Amino acid sequence: MWHERIQDFGEEVQPDSTFRFECHGSLSCFGKCCNAEITLTPYDIARMRRHLGIDTAAFLPGYCNTYTDRRTGFPFVTLKQGEDDGCIFLGRDGCSLYENRPSCCRNYPLARVIDEDWKSANRVVRYHLQQQTTYCEGFGRGPDLTVDSYVEMNGLGPYEKANDVFLDVPFTFNSLPKHLKQDRDVQSMVFDAVFNFDGFFEKYGHFPHTAVPDDDGELIVLIRNIVLNLIMKTGELNPDPHS
Repeated sequence: MWHERIQDFGEEVQPDSTFRFECHGSLSCFGKCCNAEITLTPYDIARMRRHLGIDTAAFLPGYCNTYTDRRTGFPFVTLKQGEDDGCIFLGRDGCSLYENRPSCCRNYPLARVIDEDWKSANRVVRYHLQQQTTYCEGFGRGPDLTVDSYVEMNGLGPYEKANDVFLDVPFTFNSLPKHLKQDRDVQSMVFDAVFNFDGFFEKYGHFPHTAVPDDDGELIVLIRNIVLNLIMKTGELNPDPHS
């Protein structure tokens, strides 16, 4: 996670432990978990907007709410809700873009939490099992699962790879002086490059190396490199006046 809206994710799941979970349309709770706030990563947005055949300039206002984390200053995006306060893509038969559903939907009931060890500069990945949702009937059903088997079953490999690449951006942003992290122009610049990347590339596409790759994983690498450069240049040009 790159913003501070982190609630209780439940008990941590150890790599060698197992859990049982199964979700299907015959359960009376089917779709209720889609009522939760669904936070999107840039890779989620890249896949979803491609599925819909639109660009980010249309996807973001049409399907998303955008915010800025009050504590960190970093922008984030969530899906809008449709009828009955459910996900805007949730229909009678389930998710209308299931094959390109977001990371957090694929992970459920697991929550993937990443912390940075400031002493070693390494990142620690932990998984938690979200069993506090009392309405969910999926727990205790199906075969025994490990984190690795659940990740593979839900096609999370490319999502985790791209999301981990992207995490360099919020962690680097957090190193900026407070006055820059809370500057609306800086926040807007980062938002456009990170989330409204199609609009950003259209505006600045005459610069070298800013063509949008066809591969969404390569796109996230490009976004990371561009935004890290923007953040570092912003810090160099606007040093902390109190230092």
